[in-house]
Amino acid sequence: MVQLGGRLDPLPDPVVAWLSGAGAVELTDDAATDLIEIEARLRGLAAQLAQEATSVERALAEQRRQLARLPRPRWAWRSARQRRRTDTILGATIKRHSELADLMKETQALQAVVRDYVISLDPPSGRLREVADGWKRSPEVPPTVVVMGTEDEFFAADSRRTRPDWGYPIADADLFGEQWRRDGDDHGPHAGPAEHSGSWQLGYIPRTGEIYASRRCGHLPQQVWLLGREFGARQAHTVLDGVLPRMREPNSLILAAGVVHAARSLRGTRHRAALRRPGAAGTQTRVPDAGEPDD
Repeated sequence: MVQLGGRLDPLPDPVVAWLSGAGAVELTDDAATDLIEIEARLRGLAAQLAQEATSVERALAEQRRQLARLPRPRWAWRSARQRRRTDTILGATIKRHSELADLMKETQALQAVVRDYVISLDPPSGRLREVADGWKRSPEVPPTVVVMGTEDEFFAADSRRTRPDWGYPIADADLFGEQWRRDGDDHGPHAGPAEHSGSWQLGYIPRTGEIYASRRCGHLPQQVWLLGREFGARQAHTVLDGVLPRMREPNSLILAAGVVHAARSLRGTRHRAALRRPGAAGTQTRVPDAGEPDD
């Protein structure tokens, strides 16, 4: 049973069955901590299964190549024996891949049960409220985001994004955290099951007024998201400092992208209003461009 305030809710039967069997989570008196830990263990297990399945897929491809290279005609005694041996190994590999796929589906389904259960509890506040909100966010790329290539490609595309350091260009950016989270990116093949940190870095480039995010992890290819343009330094720092405390929430990267877009939209509205409003001596009020003080 899970107690929130004066309310008692039973755990879903599949979760109880998992805890009684393969689940290795030692329950405490803190329901919020327990539920977060259960979901993290399942997420980590799913990532490990996915990594193993990838390795088996590579082995499967190599075994099929070996089978195709066997000498013909098939009726030759030595060729037939080699083919039977390779077929046996191939069959075992296919079986293992199928088992891993089933285990991964079961684990992901159980993880979804835990998330749906926590969301249904509608916790009023605290860590459980934070993770429930985070799990509601879709990890898909928001439509307001521009997906770029690698960091090197992103910085090389505009010289204003870098500065020289001992003869080499490095990012000329203010950084706002390096552990922003997004479902699918949080767990590497070697991460522990209780690891909660993310793999995205958030930065602001003063000379271009750009806010960007960069995926920096060894198990996935580099990728840069351009979250917003034309931000003055003060506004960028206000926006990013405001959302930084929520970096450890699930899908915090998606949250940050939404906050940046909302701030940019608000700035655009104010910009248009300022251009319509006469300034001193009958001139138009000027809104500073990116890279200029926005006092």
